[in-house]
Amino acid sequence: MVLLALLFFAMGLSHGAPTDRYEELTGEQDDFEANVKEWKERFSGVPPLPGDDAWTSVRVDSLPKNQRAFLDTNTLSVSDKDYVVRYWLLIRSTAGGYTATFEGLRCGTEEYAIYAYGNPRRKPAVREVKTPKWKEIGGVRSAYRKELAEDVFCTGGVPRERYQIEQAVKGLFEQLNPFDNWTNDD
Repeated sequence: MVLLALLFFAMGLSHGAPTDRYEELTGEQDDFEANVKEWKERFSGVPPLPGDDAWTSVRVDSLPKNQRAFLDTNTLSVSDKDYVVRYWLLIRSTAGGYTATFEGLRCGTEEYAIYAYGNPRRKPAVREVKTPKWKEIGGVRSAYRKELAEDVFCTGGVPRERYQIEQAVKGLFEQLNPFDNWTNDD
């Protein structure tokens, strides 16, 4: 008899018994649907390739010993429309290799896109990518991008403000105090 009562009780739960007071009163048992807008990129174009004096050295430990990374902080931007950090990045080797890319980075999805390649020794100096593709940050070949995302451009899944990125490039970081906005109303 007890087993039969438990069986009926279990069957009642599996047929969508109300889970909160609203469902109990209205009989509506729809799943919660978040009103989330689809992400849309707001890219306005590639700035000119910076001159040799515009690059600022940035520490990137994941690069080989014979390579150094540089950012152009003058063309650095953080969009408040699509939340993409865009920047010119230069990887230069001691042997004379030069790779400059204008890139975008999405902190929330850990993705990057290359918009253009640049080299002042070529004509034209900037070669734009026709259809930039967003790729996941990861793997050995883009370990430096992951390091830049974590140490310079992003705080968690959120892009830093431009001035915070400029400070991070210099090796200065703002300390986050979780109690900055806390007040005691007692």
